[in-house]
Amino acid sequence: MRSFPKAIALYLLVLLAVPAFCQYTDVAAFNELGGAKEFSHRREALANELKTGYVLLFANTEEPQANHYREDNDFYYFTGVADVGAVMLMDVEKKSAVLFEPEQSPRMRKYLELNLLSRSKDEISKFGFKSVMPIEMLYPVLNSTLAGGAEPDVWLRLGYPDKVDGARSESGMDAAAEYQHPFGETLTLDRERVKRLRERWPAAHTRDLSAVVDRMRNIKTATEIEVLRRNGKLSAEGIRRAIAHAKPGMFEYQVEAVASEVFRDMGAQGVAYTAIVGSGPNSNVWHYSSNRRKMESGEVVVFDYAADLNQMTMDITRTFPVSGKFSPEQANWYAADLEAQKAMVAALKPGTTYEQVGDIGKQIYTKHGVGDQWHGFTAIGHFVGLGVHDVLTPVGPVKAGQVVTVEPMIEFPEKHMHIRIEDTVLITENGAEVLTSGVPKEMAEIEQLVGSEKQEPKK
Repeated sequence: MRSFPKAIALYLLVLLAVPAFCQYTDVAAFNELGGAKEFSHRREALANELKTGYVLLFANTEEPQANHYREDNDFYYFTGVADVGAVMLMDVEKKSAVLFEPEQSPRMRKYLELNLLSRSKDEISKFGFKSVMPIEMLYPVLNSTLAGGAEPDVWLRLGYPDKVDGARSESGMDAAAEYQHPFGETLTLDRERVKRLRERWPAAHTRDLSAVVDRMRNIKTATEIEVLRRNGKLSAEGIRRAIAHAKPGMFEYQVEAVASEVFRDMGAQGVAYTAIVGSGPNSNVWHYSSNRRKMESGEVVVFDYAADLNQMTMDITRTFPVSGKFSPEQANWYAADLEAQKAMVAALKPGTTYEQVGDIGKQIYTKHGVGDQWHGFTAIGHFVGLGVHDVLTPVGPVKAGQVVTVEPMIEFPEKHMHIRIEDTVLITENGAEVLTSGVPKEMAEIEQLVGSEKQEPKK
């Protein structure tokens, strides 16, 4: 296998020794996730799995509209860098990685904060990379590396990306809708990259990186777990305080606003997904997010919301009576849902399977006469991590280091009633650790919480 050519040195940019943060990279988040040592370890572990060839990982190429930039999950997992348009190329055998980034003009350096390319060599070394090259040099380097008589493996994502609020499969459904639109894109960006690689270096073997990456991401590292614990606490506090301010006559968006303020005030960079504050008939729309309705007495509200901290997400749902008291019928079904949820959480430990845990919840539903309400695909919901619908599906053995939601639901659309209680749970060797326990779910505690923090009258 050919290594990176020595001629690369001729192309290295003379880096400016300017002490400034990267344009998008959150240095504090980078360090809290373990810093250069942790991300270098992840790249080394990836190389050990792949054995041979080269890895190509791509950062996002566009900023979101009117929001903070958030990096491609796979790129971020192995670099800790969040710079628009960056690319990582790693020599698997040498376990050596190089970053390529767009070069900033003098005007852009004044207009924006600096990306990693515009920083000094000493600063770059703190991120675990020996060099960062202009993005224009990616093709020459690839040509020197991949051309010739060799037929190297090139590992990259052949499937779909996941995102903060969507799994790989959900991104695939988005792509399908785009393909079907008469004026839609013919290829997603990931597919276009694969096409160009195959056209320009036909001897190279393009191989899918996703399965190895997903196995690694599914078991959380110690530093990821600490960030997830922090996020669980701050997300729970946002939900708790929002319910404490809720009362009849408020608009759904006002409940969302209270939680959003808490998330930001406690350090979250963003949210894991659009808030769901579904009252009355909106409670039966599982992912309702308009949040424009006025909440009325006697209704239940399904409140599903959480923060994004250091690119690690969270997921919480609580159902509460906006007037502060469940009706007898609402209380009956809330008790059944809570019993199932708590029993499944208690069963989550190594040595059992997700199917067995789901069966426990289903038996409780049957006991309460709601067996036909069982939504097995949501009861044990999904893994959580860099994406709120993180990689892989909770099936088979329960493993320490996994983080998963438990979210059974009972609903009666004709009565505008939906009950859902959801927590995010870390699997440890000793069992389940509920990361979102800071917001109550016992019926009496929920009723007591609703409206308990009186808002100051507006002047």
